[in-house]
Amino acid sequence: MATKKLSKILLLIYSLLLIWILLFKLSLSFSEITESLAHPMRSINLIPFQDSMIVNGKVALNEILLNAVIFAPLGVLLGISAKNWSFLRKIGFIFLFSFVIEMLQFILGIGATDATDLLMNFVGGFLGLIFYQGLKQVIPETKLDKRLIVIGTIAGIFCLGVILLLIFGNR
Repeated sequence: MATKKLSKILLLIYSLLLIWILLFKLSLSFSEITESLAHPMRSINLIPFQDSMIVNGKVALNEILLNAVIFAPLGVLLGISAKNWSFLRKIGFIFLFSFVIEMLQFILGIGATDATDLLMNFVGGFLGLIFYQGLKQVIPETKLDKRLIVIGTIAGIFCLGVILLLIFGNR
């Protein structure tokens, strides 16, 4: 029971962290957020792997891959915490979560809305879910869930430390 509760808490914290990173671009002050909302800059790219991924005439492959990497834990956490959901429902959630973030970027004017981001976010979450399903074939599920929650908690504490360092280090 504790594992299920912890996994849901980790999923919530991770989701909030994703929103903070993707929507608010790691802004640490309320004034930075309100400033970006006051001066919206909207752009939209509906063609995957097109102009938005080209920086200085080169494809920004690292940005494309980072979108997948940052969403992989979402798939893993859904695997742990949403056991009563079907696989299709889990991948639907991953797609919808990414879609909502991309749409909010456009509506709020705080980032580029990009089909590549949507696609790679989905791919990352999907691969995270596949990774979890694969590990379940090798490691007993209860043991796997406990280990992944420990890893997630350690990663969460590390991220919290970095955030606190950024907040208090910039004063």
